[in-house]
Amino acid sequence: MRVFVTGGTGYVGQAVQQALLRHHHEISVLARHPSNLASGVQFVSGDIRQVDLTAVMQGIDVVIHLVGIIEEKLSQGITFDVMHYQVTKRLVDAMRQNGVPRLIHMSALGTRENARSRYHQSKWKAEQYIRQQGVDAIILRPSLLFGGGAPFFQMLKTQCHWPVVPVPGSGDTLLQPVARHDVAELIARLVDLPQYGGETWEIGGPTVFTLNDLYRHVAKTIGREHLPLFHVPLPLLFAAARLGQNLPGFPVTVDQLFMLNEPNVTEDTRWHQIIAHPTPLGTDF
Repeated sequence: MRVFVTGGTGYVGQAVQQALLRHHHEISVLARHPSNLASGVQFVSGDIRQVDLTAVMQGIDVVIHLVGIIEEKLSQGITFDVMHYQVTKRLVDAMRQNGVPRLIHMSALGTRENARSRYHQSKWKAEQYIRQQGVDAIILRPSLLFGGGAPFFQMLKTQCHWPVVPVPGSGDTLLQPVARHDVAELIARLVDLPQYGGETWEIGGPTVFTLNDLYRHVAKTIGREHLPLFHVPLPLLFAAARLGQNLPGFPVTVDQLFMLNEPNVTEDTRWHQIIAHPTPLGTDF
């Protein structure tokens, strides 16, 4: 299959490249810079917000759309609406103009109508556009990803070295981490499985943790058996995040606090038809 990948040089995209190569697909990756490209992958230079997608997708069989951000950069025009919705709209429109038959779209667990976070709102808007345009797509909504230097888990690991670790709220939020390489392998196999078009799958790992549990799990990997946790009241955190939202480098955003304090779990196991034994969270973060 000829596969066109957006976001292919990012955290998930690098694993997807490797999985696609194992399955002997012909891969083109659109990116602004040719870094993090595996040998044998064709580089397509361009900014997805501006490049002529109709021209670069000629002859493609499947599009894998992985573009996503977790934090906005307003001065650069990088917003949730632009990067999640408007970019997806450009991509879907180009697919229809070129007659590209299939799309595998990366969304996020927690995406839903009337979500509190603008992150999830923009993801929902993108999903809805895909459905309304009648594109043959499977939409994937993974929970927190781990493995290969996952940014969220690297942040937890750094904090676990502190004398006392601040935790947003009660720390009882339920999370269901899933392995990056499992999601990448799932995507690579779906390229050859058109029968799943039109479906939306939620993807969670085999174990549900509280946020407190995750901190303790990560702490044990660095030899801290008894991690002192300090639970910071949410009203205080939200007030600080609103004050600091325009300051460069402020450690947390209002959107991230919304997401950290709502369950991120699922009972959907349809993806086990393809990945029968999902990887449990271990020590590879």
